[in-house]
Amino acid sequence: MGNRVRRLGLAAATGACLLAGAAAAQTTPQAATQGPLRLVPTPSPSPAPSPAVEQPPAPPVPVPPQPSPAATVVRPGQPAANPAPIPQPAASADPAQIHPPTPRPQPTDGVAAVRAFYDALGQADAARANTYVVPEKRGSGAYDIASMTRFYGNMSVPVRLLAAESIGRNAVRVRYHYVYVNGRSCDGAAEVALAERDGLALIERIRALNDC
Repeated sequence: MGNRVRRLGLAAATGACLLAGAAAAQTTPQAATQGPLRLVPTPSPSPAPSPAVEQPPAPPVPVPPQPSPAATVVRPGQPAANPAPIPQPAASADPAQIHPPTPRPQPTDGVAAVRAFYDALGQADAARANTYVVPEKRGSGAYDIASMTRFYGNMSVPVRLLAAESIGRNAVRVRYHYVYVNGRSCDGAAEVALAERDGLALIERIRALNDC
């Protein structure tokens, strides 16, 4: 009886193995037709973003206090300070008010006036020589500035006064020498008549005593 039971158990176990093998044989061809297995890696989870760090606001730059202008305190009986004057533009000069330069002081002595006149001629300075002539004759006739400058400027030896002596209250006799540019030499003599104008001795007329 016991042997029979063991044989039945063995047979049952064998049948179970056969069924399992048949099932495996059926699944193997199906798996082969589906191609090779693909291994897909499992994606790793992305790291969580770190929270943004907020920078604290910069502290405000302290501004030094500006000193307020000192208030002027006016005490009783004390005069208030006058404000500074506002500079005014310089007034332009009126051409009508511009005066010519003051001429050099004139000699009051007749001989000195005559010497100064011939000294100016020796430098061909007709304008200065005219200042020793009476006003009504300046710049005209024998005292024309352009003519005098041209004549006395063409001297190879400038005019040189040799002598000047008074021959009366209003007259001076002179001797002079010069050589003109063409070589003509002159040893001249003349009488110079003087007139008084505003306390000054001025030349009124020159009269030559020889040809030059």
